[in-house]
Amino acid sequence: MTVEIHDRNNIPRLLNALPKEKERILRLAGSILEGKIKELITETPSEWPKLHPFTIQRKKSEKPLIDTGKLRNSITHKVEGNTVKVGVFGEEALIASVHEFGCKIKVTEKMRKFLHAQGLHLRKDTEHITISQRSFLRLGFDKNKEEIERLIDGGIKAVVERFVVKL
Repeated sequence: MTVEIHDRNNIPRLLNALPKEKERILRLAGSILEGKIKELITETPSEWPKLHPFTIQRKKSEKPLIDTGKLRNSITHKVEGNTVKVGVFGEEALIASVHEFGCKIKVTEKMRKFLHAQGLHLRKDTEHITISQRSFLRLGFDKNKEEIERLIDGGIKAVVERFVVKL
């Protein structure tokens, strides 16, 4: 007697397709989140602190994080294994982290003279300049987390359904 087993569910094909499909799904999720974060910067969330009047005067704009467009354009995504990373990875990473988390900068005499020459006259007792937190990466992720999770779940489900025969 011979028993022959047929794989109606194409499990080997599914297993072969998963790495490529996983990367495609993660790239799509990263691309969408990258776009949402860039939109967030353009829209200027109401919860962000207003710019200092001197900054507005210098920039000729009240929009935080938008000056030359370099920071916004440096937001990107990359897939590493089972993870997609969305953020700023290049030379703008330090600037991005200052805006994302805020910072306190100690005023040196050289800085005081430079700012004075630029038209910002600090009081003698000013020891620090504070750059307010304007979280664009974390806020962008938080506002879009559920959509990205649905996209990934739906992508995985679609791949499995292509190979698995429903009984």
